[in-house]
Amino acid sequence: MPSLGQRLAALRKEKGLSQAELAKLLNVGQSTIAMYEKDKRRPDAETLTRLAEFFQVSVDYLLGLTDFRERTVYTVNPETQELFSLLLREPHLKSSLSDPLFRNLLKRIPDLTPEERQLLVQHWEWSLRLLEKNKKIKKESAHTTGKNNRNGRD
Repeated sequence: MPSLGQRLAALRKEKGLSQAELAKLLNVGQSTIAMYEKDKRRPDAETLTRLAEFFQVSVDYLLGLTDFRERTVYTVNPETQELFSLLLREPHLKSSLSDPLFRNLLKRIPDLTPEERQLLVQHWEWSLRLLEKNKKIKKESAHTTGKNNRNGRD
């Protein structure tokens, strides 16, 4: 596939621009454009994005990673947006989702019927209550054991 420099030169020529004209539009020096086109220098991320927007191509196209010029625009539905927001607000969720055990369980959820999902939620809630109860019992037991040990020494 063509290099970034080759792609940039071709796109510039398609628009009928000189290196100096493109440089002026991007607020960089003409020598910078020349270095990009000779693959002697690479644009930073911001400049790469500006180039892609200017030429209406994807950054992947500019970098020579694809032959498709079109920029892909992703739209996120409200449910997905809410999930991303939740992950950003609750960092511990991200670590849980990176656990292969939980990830594999979550991958299976879409195959469940609504009734099966509800049953899974009920089991999950029951299990969490049981875990909390066991933690409380262990904590009380440790507290009582510690108290008995202190009383025995007095």
